[in-house]
Amino acid sequence: MKRSSWQIQKAVLFALILRELKTRFGGRLIGLLWVLFEPMAHIAVMLALRIILRERTAGVMIDVAVYLVVAMIPFFMFRNIWFRMMQAVEANAGLFGYRQVKPADAMASRAIIEIVMYTMIFVAFMLVFAWMEYRITPARPLEYLAMILLFVIWGVGLGLMSAVGVKKFPALGSFLQLTSFPLYISSGVLIPIHNFPPTVIQYLMWNPLLHMVELTRWSYFPTYHPLMGVNLDYPLVVGMVLLFLGVAVFWVNRQRVLVRR
Repeated sequence: MKRSSWQIQKAVLFALILRELKTRFGGRLIGLLWVLFEPMAHIAVMLALRIILRERTAGVMIDVAVYLVVAMIPFFMFRNIWFRMMQAVEANAGLFGYRQVKPADAMASRAIIEIVMYTMIFVAFMLVFAWMEYRITPARPLEYLAMILLFVIWGVGLGLMSAVGVKKFPALGSFLQLTSFPLYISSGVLIPIHNFPPTVIQYLMWNPLLHMVELTRWSYFPTYHPLMGVNLDYPLVVGMVLLFLGVAVFWVNRQRVLVRR
């Protein structure tokens, strides 16, 4: 029986996802635990600092641990989608000899894994917080999901463009990975932007990710007040431009990325 193109596409994605999981985790639980370790380490450090400073909450009815996780997980999801997609073509180069497997399939499989994996990590954290009797219910669940989708759009757009860029300039990959830490700090994921002086905040506001982080927390906590000047239009427009450029650049260079170095 002849399979439809959609059935073939599903089979290819499923096979690539299984291959990626086996490669990354090696079929061992320790691999998944290592993925959990990064956000847990960040949260532990910040909680320790809060305890030392005797600050147990990040605001009215806002627990520090939940405050960190609701923005940290979407940011890590965005960052990992970006970098995993950037490296997908090179990592799966040997599979492109099969005509059913395309570079876009390898990139899509990696993005799906990151989304599912960080969703599971988020749920795991929230179950622990519920057991600790923290407030975990989002005030605006639809808005929170929309902000997570915006983080995904950013990751996909940058991932597509970066995949083409690192194929032409291999050293670009290392440079882009170095940029993730300044973006992380200046976005207010770890250090509240409210703590910076106004002269610094006015420059940090140019970072669209800061707006996304602030709106993520606003959508989750009913008593959270984002910084003055934060809006959705700025990161949304930039994100859609990145996605459009990413798709266009990748489509134009779809044959060039298959050339082995």
